[in-house]
Amino acid sequence: MKRIFCVLMLCCLLLTGCNEREVEEELLVIVLAIDQTSENRCHVAIKVPANSSAASSSPSNQEEPGYLLLQAEGGNFSNAVSMLNATTPRRLNFSQVREVVIGEAISRQAGFISLLQQIDALPRFRCSAAVIICQGDALEFTKQQKPYVGMRLSRYAENTLASNAGKGFTPSTDLCAGVRDLGFGFSDPLFILGAVNNFMDLEGQNGEKSLNTKAGSLPRKSMEAIEMFGAAATNGISVCGYLTGYEMALIHLINGHVEALTVQQGDDALHITARTPASLSVDISKTPIVLKVSLLCEAQYPPGSNPELEVLRDWLRQDILSLISHLQSISCDGIGFGNVAVKYFLTIPDWEAFNWRSQYIQAAVQAEVIVQGREK
Repeated sequence: MKRIFCVLMLCCLLLTGCNEREVEEELLVIVLAIDQTSENRCHVAIKVPANSSAASSSPSNQEEPGYLLLQAEGGNFSNAVSMLNATTPRRLNFSQVREVVIGEAISRQAGFISLLQQIDALPRFRCSAAVIICQGDALEFTKQQKPYVGMRLSRYAENTLASNAGKGFTPSTDLCAGVRDLGFGFSDPLFILGAVNNFMDLEGQNGEKSLNTKAGSLPRKSMEAIEMFGAAATNGISVCGYLTGYEMALIHLINGHVEALTVQQGDDALHITARTPASLSVDISKTPIVLKVSLLCEAQYPPGSNPELEVLRDWLRQDILSLISHLQSISCDGIGFGNVAVKYFLTIPDWEAFNWRSQYIQAAVQAEVIVQGREK
């Protein structure tokens, strides 16, 4: 028995030693940033934890204590990554990537789908990484991202992304879903919208819709300049426009889950939740076709209050109509009406002949909202 125990302990020590050596021989990529330069070249940057040997060999690349920012350029993404691999002091390991940050310019190119596929094809790439479309340059966003609350960057990024998605002001689309749906699904994926706030304009927006703004212009001031708020919309080819945080919260409400959609009515703050996911329908027998949303909500209000639920109902209905109109104007089916419409067709050729994108843009829209009140 003692002999078996000793053998097991020896195996554990040997395995641990191998893992330590493997970590020392590799650079664990936490953030991958991709930009298009003014010369239409691809610029790639990675943020990795720095061990002592890597840090001493590349001191100029240390953007913050404990992390290296390594960069390379190429004629395209594959060439840029190949150059990065060739010039880094250790082998790159993409199994721990938390964020893929893509600059505004390259996200609007027709090759955006191909870019996501090439990222996903990198060896051992963590496809559950969040995709962030950055207004401006992804490199500047990545430089500014630091674990201000004292934990390692990978954990900090993961917690921040989960918190933002849970509050309802950003989407939760990861690389897996983006590759699956962009150009191939029946709903256009929405990606996290990111930006760096220079805090030059702190007036922001006032009133009931103060959250109706986007990353980069939130009325706040903080040590952390980066913001993830709102969404980058796609049209089956590339990024085609942006949604505000409030518009993203409405989409979460339609999908049946949101945590932070609170509206002010007089002196009362009303917390809005969906009782069930909204019912979506598409009437293809009419010209133009008709898109319809039916939503049952609950408004929680403070004890003793007497909210005007009909006013709130009309307000939400109008905002949902405005949201869908905005999505139509940028050719983005971010709510998923295509998932409903496709069920009316028996074959792929019939669906393709229907020309859903064109029909969707010109469709009439109806919204039905029922609001039930409940005292907190």
